[in-house]
Amino acid sequence: MKKTMLKLFSLTMVLVMLFSVLQVSSVAAVKQYKITNPYAGVTALLADDDHHYKTNLHTHSTYSDAYIDLSSMVKEHYNQDFDILAMADHGVIGVPWNEQPTLIPLYQYNHVLLNEQSHLSDEEFEAILNGTYKDDYTRRTVKNGMECVTGAIEGNMLVAQKNHVNGYFMNDNRTEGVLGDEGDFETMIGMIEAAGGISHINHPGDWLGSANGELVYDEDGNVMLTPNGDEMTKGYQIATDPGNVQFFAKALRKYKSCLGIEVYNSFDRPTSSDRILWDELLQVIIPEGRNVWGFANNDAHGYYDIDTSFMDFVLPEYSPENLRAAMENGQFFAVSRYEAGERLGDAVEYPTVTCIIVDDAADTITVIGKNTDKIKWIADGVTLQTDSVSTNGVVASTIKLADYSDDISCYVRAELNGEGGTTLTQAFVCDDGNMDDLINRGAFNPAPVDIISVIRSFLKMLIRTLKGIAV
Repeated sequence: MKKTMLKLFSLTMVLVMLFSVLQVSSVAAVKQYKITNPYAGVTALLADDDHHYKTNLHTHSTYSDAYIDLSSMVKEHYNQDFDILAMADHGVIGVPWNEQPTLIPLYQYNHVLLNEQSHLSDEEFEAILNGTYKDDYTRRTVKNGMECVTGAIEGNMLVAQKNHVNGYFMNDNRTEGVLGDEGDFETMIGMIEAAGGISHINHPGDWLGSANGELVYDEDGNVMLTPNGDEMTKGYQIATDPGNVQFFAKALRKYKSCLGIEVYNSFDRPTSSDRILWDELLQVIIPEGRNVWGFANNDAHGYYDIDTSFMDFVLPEYSPENLRAAMENGQFFAVSRYEAGERLGDAVEYPTVTCIIVDDAADTITVIGKNTDKIKWIADGVTLQTDSVSTNGVVASTIKLADYSDDISCYVRAELNGEGGTTLTQAFVCDDGNMDDLINRGAFNPAPVDIISVIRSFLKMLIRTLKGIAV
């Protein structure tokens, strides 16, 4: 009897110990995240429209290769309710709009051909700054003025393959008039940094050629699919190619002043795979200790470019110092009216984030947006969750990271869709304690310069210039 009791007791203890081990294992399998919210410093401002600034930082005029003069370009942005504008002409540093920028000899064909090169009068400039400007064409609906950002430039002004870099807040003119070398982003990034500035890489897909829509087939003749379930294109392959990803990652590693890449540019035609590249860069760079911000600009050369892509900055108030800090900290949203050249909707109001709640204890992130009918959560380029319960154009969406722990490497980001376009948040870093395991610098194989591609790109640039002359 004693032996039987001893056996039963021993068996019970073994089962208790086994159950305890299983419980510990189960608890250990649930990841706990440290969430880094780039909007942490401005969350209290999100609900107030007065702290949202419709912004474009990549704009051109006839002082470089645009089709319309600086005065008209500024006035049309004012008409379309922009709050902040930077002129970033090719090789020309932006100055106050009532001053003449440097006249670069390369672009004086506009002057020779009687294409007007003009800036605002002092009276016009002051009226635009304070919101009182009016003429026969004024259509501005907001009461505030439009802020003038100076010291911006699009560097590498004569490269056929368009390896362009935008620089801001420089304290000297060393970047002005620099022709640039084909395929070389880093020299210009370094020059901007040496001048005390910050930068981002412009339209990388235009340089990579990653808008290629040709389908990719497997050995059996079936169309291959992306991890998101979409048909795979040549452009997708180009944007996810490790050599191409590492090409840009190398520049971001070397220069912390290079804050990220444009994920939307103008109509999003040659740049339609740049969100794919962005997701690849996020996976590579975040484990190394920094984020990669996604910018959006209209790259305007004509009137029709203006209301295409732009940014929604969240600022306590406008000042150059606050704008620079927001750029460095990722306190803005990328907005586009277009996707791969197709207009997303006719509404004027674009999707706007009005609330972000990060709960570290529950490992959840909540985003609330207005003028939207859908919010998606994306990690590693794959859509994890979509919420589309809209109440009068307001959608609230919460992602619980534990539900997708096998699909999240180091970040999630949100995408808001609506009749006025698409708005992207910056990436929320999600650290489960295993960042070191994700670091994989990989081999850096710079893309060779293809002389045929250079000639083809040069001809395209020449045709574009001739079209501008004809306007």
